[in-house]
Amino acid sequence: MDKILSVIVPVYNVEKYLRKCLDSILNQTFSNLEIILVNDGSTDSSPEICEDYAKNDSRIKLIHQKNAGVSVARNIGIISAAGDYITFVDSDDWLEPDIYEKMFSITSEKFSSDIIMCDFFKITNNSSEKISSVLRRGFYSKSEIIEELYPTLIVTEKFGRIPIISVWSCLFKRSLLIDNTINFDGSLMYSEDYLFMAESILKAKSFYYLKENYLYNYLHYEESRSKKYQPDWWENLLYLNLELKNLLQNNGDYDFARQLKLQLLHSTFYVLVNIHRNERITFRQKCKEVKFVIEQPELGAAFENLSFKNQSFSQKIILFFIKHRMAKSFVIYEKLISFIKHV
Repeated sequence: MDKILSVIVPVYNVEKYLRKCLDSILNQTFSNLEIILVNDGSTDSSPEICEDYAKNDSRIKLIHQKNAGVSVARNIGIISAAGDYITFVDSDDWLEPDIYEKMFSITSEKFSSDIIMCDFFKITNNSSEKISSVLRRGFYSKSEIIEELYPTLIVTEKFGRIPIISVWSCLFKRSLLIDNTINFDGSLMYSEDYLFMAESILKAKSFYYLKENYLYNYLHYEESRSKKYQPDWWENLLYLNLELKNLLQNNGDYDFARQLKLQLLHSTFYVLVNIHRNERITFRQKCKEVKFVIEQPELGAAFENLSFKNQSFSQKIILFFIKHRMAKSFVIYEKLISFIKHV
């Protein structure tokens, strides 16, 4: 019997993009698909669009639920999936026509993999940027996963993009997710892929990277969450670090202690920089927000027995401000750097 790929698509108020997304899935050169649309309580015309598509293609399974967030919607999809492999598509993105033909061909090769990853295009204001990973192309055994993927599983030394983070650029063997009870944490409002990918790579016995095959189109909004500071970001990221610690700290194959500390500091960088960029609040308010973050006790513990040899000079300055709880100095420094860049 031919293998089946389950494609899980959470849908929430995306009437502007949904048809393009669904057409790109239905028109795949690999057609042995189970398409699971999870309408997450949409209030626009998205449910009607899903209904129309479901009536015209028997491969579509439509599920309606009250709004509970993308993580819960994806989990409903995983539970409902019957395919040999599972993948995810964000409903405002779209696919290249042969993404699943190329990725699924790996499953029939000599080395069948628990996870298969491709590269993607980042679409911003009608411009397209190729996004690839520093990882080598090809197959990874469990020992190679430990040796080559674990060292940058949740953070890089220079706080850059980690090699593996997006679920929509991957196929997952269904048995990997079901047998290990891997699902999305509904408590995470942001960075929901982060924990899921870490656990998946941790439990995977094999991995394949289809390098330089740019097959997914990720629509990036200029006015996205990353541009507008949210007060609950810090609480969310502290929770993420705690869950990563619960997942990784007692791992017998690799010592993640340094990564866990750096990951928390990287999250701190992210929050502080976005506080600085928030034009809706005053200088005094920025100092207050930064002070609240850097005085958290978790940060003091992160600096214990931690050296910084690989970070840039600018990063070391900011780390100094964080370590010594110099909120006002940080805000002034960021303002000065911004001024210099725009001169």
